[in-house]
Amino acid sequence: MIFIFDWGYTTQNRIGPIAREDLTFNILPDFVDLVRVRTWFRAFFIPTIPTRTQYFFISEQDGIHHEITKSEFDKYKPLAELNKKVVDSNISEEEYQERRKNLNFD
Repeated sequence: MIFIFDWGYTTQNRIGPIAREDLTFNILPDFVDLVRVRTWFRAFFIPTIPTRTQYFFISEQDGIHHEITKSEFDKYKPLAELNKKVVDSNISEEEYQERRKNLNFD
């Protein structure tokens, strides 16, 4: 039986955008994407076991990568998901404002 495996395969999961005014540190771009990057062990070319997980704010405009902790990622994730919904026109601006109030993020 032949067993094919490798490691070092990475996946990026873009959660959604975050505005500069919502961040606790200064950046130049108006928006950054909240991103989870995972490195995997693969068996038969199927990602099987994550071997490393990193969290970032990434700016598409200028390529800035700002690594953050898991707790910071968890803090910003609901807001990024909500921002993605409004950017994708899945919810109205009024519904966005109401849901944002419920997040207690301000």
